[in-house]
Amino acid sequence: NQYKMFYRWHLAPARLAKMYPTLKPECLKCKYKKGTFFHMWWQCAEVKKYWKKIQRWLFEMTKYKLKLEPETFLLGMIKGNLSREKRYLIVHILTAARITLAQD
Repeated sequence: NQYKMFYRWHLAPARLAKMYPTLKPECLKCKYKKGTFFHMWWQCAEVKKYWKKIQRWLFEMTKYKLKLEPETFLLGMIKGNLSREKRYLIVHILTAARITLAQD
């Protein structure tokens, strides 16, 4: 999933609207702002709520508060001193969260 996201496998509505003029460029989730790639994965208000929920769940499971930043949640770049087990758990949960977001 990370490779698909990194190489822009998932086309954003703004990009699809350029390819197919009959399509609207608005975000599919908030239906308000232009649905750019970064907006769809990070800036959208609905997506922000989703990532905050994932952040809370991760804290409940690991007792480690991750900073809410795209490097961590989208690219899996985890900062800080964590045990191997916690890092493994966080990486897999974030991967599952990205897959779910892409399918939704």
